[in-house]
Amino acid sequence: MSESQMILLVGDTFRCERALAERDAALRETDPAIERRVLFGDELDPPSFEIELRSSSLFGLGRHFIVRQSERIKAAKRFVRAIEGEIPEGTFTTLVAREMKATNLILKACKARAAVVSLPPPRGRSVATSAREVLSAIGIEASPDAVRRLVFRNGGDLLGIAQEAQKLRSFGVEGTLTGDTVDRMVYPSAERTVYPFFDHLGERDLAGALGALNELRDDPGRMLGGAIRHLARLAMVRVVLDGEGPRRRLSDALGLPDWMCKRLTDQAKHHTLGSLSNALQAGISLDVQIKSGELSAGDGLLRLILVATRSS
Repeated sequence: MSESQMILLVGDTFRCERALAERDAALRETDPAIERRVLFGDELDPPSFEIELRSSSLFGLGRHFIVRQSERIKAAKRFVRAIEGEIPEGTFTTLVAREMKATNLILKACKARAAVVSLPPPRGRSVATSAREVLSAIGIEASPDAVRRLVFRNGGDLLGIAQEAQKLRSFGVEGTLTGDTVDRMVYPSAERTVYPFFDHLGERDLAGALGALNELRDDPGRMLGGAIRHLARLAMVRVVLDGEGPRRRLSDALGLPDWMCKRLTDQAKHHTLGSLSNALQAGISLDVQIKSGELSAGDGLLRLILVATRSS
């Protein structure tokens, strides 16, 4: 058996799930009857887990313990004692975590055994590359525009992209996937998010912003704060675009992924630095009025929308 008895997968949810599936398949190929036990870190009791881990199956079967959300395990020192002892042959443990601090005792113990597989989320242009690989794996070819829109609508999250890709496949998408098809069919969650509202605001699309706002049930004060942050990002992009010095990649200058920079650049082109400055000043003034009780959050948000989408 080439598989280690214990391993920690830490990083991007989709990449960890894919690695877990590959490990589970490898174990099942050797032992088709292997018992699979799934536990969750915030519910796990280390002493009870140690007893289970040390005992042998009554039926002589192999066992594969999967501990999800391992970063939430309480009594980490006690858990480390459980995994450091001798484990019966045919018993395997896979820990899965989204992220762990370098000081985490479980991470340190796994590193000491060379049992850590780091799977960080893709960044920058590699997000689109990974998305294309996800689509290709299930037989979907996609245009660059479709990939970009799919990445954007899922916030660059590979797990969301994979789930939407499976949905597109189940609907029998034929030929090359286009951006229009993505716009019609991809809805990452049943609940509306604020991001389309921010995008319409950035595009100075008054009707679109009001329409998106009408579909939301979010707190207007929180949305006002988000709108101000979005406008501030657009102002940063506008400053870089207007700069007279050597042109730098926006992702390097702003510390943001390429897909987000592309989206912000498209919106920033609808503004001048002056118009964005005016909108930001208005937003800050409205925020002060709301917090001092002079204005309702809903009225303040509507006023910011009118200022931000006003024609030059």
